[in-house]
Amino acid sequence: MRTIIGEGVTDAGLIAVRLHLSARTLRRHLAAEGTSVRRLVDEARRTEAVELVALDHLSVEQVALRLGYTDAATFIRAFRRWSGTTPGAYVSR
Repeated sequence: MRTIIGEGVTDAGLIAVRLHLSARTLRRHLAAEGTSVRRLVDEARRTEAVELVALDHLSVEQVALRLGYTDAATFIRAFRRWSGTTPGAYVSR
């Protein structure tokens, strides 16, 4: 799943197609595991964001676009929710 999301695919229907499942079947399987597409996308984005921000050669805008965010501000809010700090402050640690 992380690979699919790392390619910028975050839509449940597209993820299901890539996994050769219907969207309903994917949701049902995930519900049985106590999770959801949204939660898995958020986890995968968080993991990928930390790795990309640590590289320090990508701008915040580039990281945001790679993770499927429409703009840097939305990504920064998500990153702050995940880590308690901004991407720039995270790199400075």
